[in-house]
Amino acid sequence: MTLSNLPSLTKKNQEFIHIATNQLIKDGKSDQEIKVLLEEILPTIIEHQKSGTTARNLFGPPSEWAASKTKQAQEEAEKVVYNENPWLMWLDSSLLMLALIGAINGIMNLLGQGSQYGLITLLVIGFGIGAGMYMMYHFVYREQIKTGQRPKLLKAILYLGLATLAWSVVFILASLIPSSINPTLPPLATLLLAAAAFGLRYWLKRKYNIRNAMQPVQVQ
Repeated sequence: MTLSNLPSLTKKNQEFIHIATNQLIKDGKSDQEIKVLLEEILPTIIEHQKSGTTARNLFGPPSEWAASKTKQAQEEAEKVVYNENPWLMWLDSSLLMLALIGAINGIMNLLGQGSQYGLITLLVIGFGIGAGMYMMYHFVYREQIKTGQRPKLLKAILYLGLATLAWSVVFILASLIPSSINPTLPPLATLLLAAAAFGLRYWLKRKYNIRNAMQPVQVQ
């Protein structure tokens, strides 16, 4: 179906095409874009005009139909495409947790409270919790992307329980790391590690546009 079918349209339908075309031109559409948009609706218009149904009845006012196509194109252009590479998402979550745990631990120790964590302990906890966060995304929130529906409550609770159990195991294993291979960091060094983790995460996120595993997708 091409624009050569225009002569076969009724006067009302030709008027619809004329007004819509002018609106698309005002909106900055190219001749090729306008041709593609009109050829998408012409078969439907011709099919229904046999029964007396006009293009306006099918698509609404021509100027509004044309404006909706421009708005749709803008929304598509502005839509953010996140990087869902599993390794990058795990790294993103792990660096975030490493930054948070390191900052809290460093500040507490500067105030003379809490226990100082070793370097390996911080890494194990950070990357272990990061793995649990990605597991929640992979098995629960990712379904929201595919189906457009919120995850089932029981399924979310089940995986949250498993993630909590895994985090508990991570903390237990971290506490068993021998001090000979787990140098204790002074508070300032812990804060510097936290700052470095946060800075690296920020850089990676800017460079690769990584999806945040803790941010469920909004249902449209």
